[in-house]
Amino acid sequence: MVKAIMFDFDGTLTYKGTNTWKAIWLELGYDINDPKSNYYSQMQMYFDNIIDYQGWCDVTAQSFKNKHMHKSIMNNIINRIKLVDGLTEFLSTLKSKGISLNIVSGNFVDVIKQSLKDNAQYFDTINANELVYDDQGYLTHIEGTNYDYEGKAQFIKEYCTTHNIKPSEVCFVGNGDNDEWAHISGCKTICINPDNTNHTDTTKWHMSIPHLTNMTQLLPLLLNN
Repeated sequence: MVKAIMFDFDGTLTYKGTNTWKAIWLELGYDINDPKSNYYSQMQMYFDNIIDYQGWCDVTAQSFKNKHMHKSIMNNIINRIKLVDGLTEFLSTLKSKGISLNIVSGNFVDVIKQSLKDNAQYFDTINANELVYDDQGYLTHIEGTNYDYEGKAQFIKEYCTTHNIKPSEVCFVGNGDNDEWAHISGCKTICINPDNTNHTDTTKWHMSIPHLTNMTQLLPLLLNN
């Protein structure tokens, strides 16, 4: 029986929309369509191992600060995030079974909590990046999570050690390329509404629902395996 479930956030618990990082760049007036833009060049530095994840957060934060980013712009972004239908019923059902629910995301803690609203109560942990502001509400820096990309597998391994459970008793639910690492932990993986990942790759994704419209569609896969 599954004892713990780890969820991605963007495109997993939400309907597909503009990635929150991209949304901030756009809200600040940057052109992210130009391959020579800071958006792409900074991302490429990370993928080329020139900078680490925190370094990526640091250079991105500087670009945001150059535009005097204020936390008030996040309201517009959060208001555009739409949770997948059936989420409350889905989460309450899992919680009633005594299953630990956790979010492991490359989004931001505040964005996730504000988007989830009352649904946040169902999660034991929410692991993501943090936007840090000064007393006037202007961005000072971005505190990067340790648990994005390959870090998602690391979180699962650490969770299993801390809670004395086997990876086979954990399930990860995601939708994108940064979620593909989760399987390395030895947990079960489910891909829903895939975006930039091959959901038929059974090494990375053990099960999939390519066109999920209501979170309760996931319950049979989680409770009957």
